[in-house]
Amino acid sequence: MYARFILFISMSFLFTCKDTVFNSGLENRVTAIIDMDPEAHTAKIDFISDADAGDCNDHDILTIDELEDGSIDGKIFRITLETRDYFRDENNCDDYDEDEQLEHKIVLTAFAEQITDKMYIKGSSHVFHVDESTNSMLVEYTLKKDRDGDDNNGNGIRYKGFNAEIEIEELSFNDGTISGFFNATLYRSNNVNDPSDFVGVESASDVDLFDPPYDLIGQDELGNVDNGSIDSIRIENGVFQRITLINNTSSY
Repeated sequence: MYARFILFISMSFLFTCKDTVFNSGLENRVTAIIDMDPEAHTAKIDFISDADAGDCNDHDILTIDELEDGSIDGKIFRITLETRDYFRDENNCDDYDEDEQLEHKIVLTAFAEQITDKMYIKGSSHVFHVDESTNSMLVEYTLKKDRDGDDNNGNGIRYKGFNAEIEIEELSFNDGTISGFFNATLYRSNNVNDPSDFVGVESASDVDLFDPPYDLIGQDELGNVDNGSIDSIRIENGVFQRITLINNTSSY
């Protein structure tokens, strides 16, 4: 199981954001492909964030916060991408299609020492490790409700992971917009009462749930290899194109 896990991680990052291009018809949106079964590639879901139309809320925002990092001279910057795809059909809340009940969202949080108009951040699977770089990213995906209306008794299905990357291609504080790419490999972090209701959800009873910082996928808190099954998803070809940028910094 552990060897399969390492191979899967290695292969996942061969598919980088650089293969994705901006689409002229999807300005002010976030788009991605959610592969619910990465090993079989048979359960892919489109993610298109909802439009900011009429009285709709803005469902795709990237916020930059300036934080004290505890050092004498330093600050650290938190980058948070929050995007939701709750309304289907024309992808805005004024044209909700009740026959498409799919609701899902993505939250990406990354940390950087400085902000530039072009930058790249890559996560790491290590949290506390003396010889490896400390992780600087967390990505969360929540499937609140699938197309059949199943919602895991109201709890949804949550996936989290550190193995992710984000690339900022265009950043304008003057215009308040930002564009770029992202990818991530995530692991299920909560129990599912009836896995057979959901496409791509691992039905084994020994699924190794993602529970950082001490119990990571593939090993326990002592570094021992776990023997449980893995329930992963892959966020591919993530693109955010001139979405709203909120600047909560004094440095820029």
